[in-house]
Amino acid sequence: IQQEINLNVASLVDVTRAFIGRLTGVLVNVASSLGYQPWPNAAVYGATKAFVLNFTEALWQESRGTGLRVLALSPGPTRTEFFDTAGSDDMARGVRLQTPAQVVTTALRTLDRRNPPPSVVSGTFNWVMTLTSRFTTRRANVLAFGAMTQWQMRSRQPSH
Repeated sequence: IQQEINLNVASLVDVTRAFIGRLTGVLVNVASSLGYQPWPNAAVYGATKAFVLNFTEALWQESRGTGLRVLALSPGPTRTEFFDTAGSDDMARGVRLQTPAQVVTTALRTLDRRNPPPSVVSGTFNWVMTLTSRFTTRRANVLAFGAMTQWQMRSRQPSH
């Protein structure tokens, strides 16, 4: 857990702060669609990605007018080695996966806008999932994602 926090939070802040004054062009930090809602069994990951999202959006404002464009990119499940590394290669079973090219295209299209926003969610399904937190109470959100997590866990168990 500490390594995950160190990588996703501490290292990101340290590297960003070390170079932010000298950067020009574009800074893209990778958050996650899980940073928008509480997801049981991925609590630390989601919380660190919520930090990345908020940190990067604040940098977006701080960097306005400096020549540095800042974007928090929040992909959902993407076809990478993430699930193997996380120790659950079947975690993505039944989940709509994007390709890395689709995620990069989302970032580039967003940055090509005349007035790009501070953050973007890649993929329509992922974007819709992030909207749930805006239209429900926090309690309802946690309960709903908890129920979805339990359903996913049960559906992955081998039948006897």
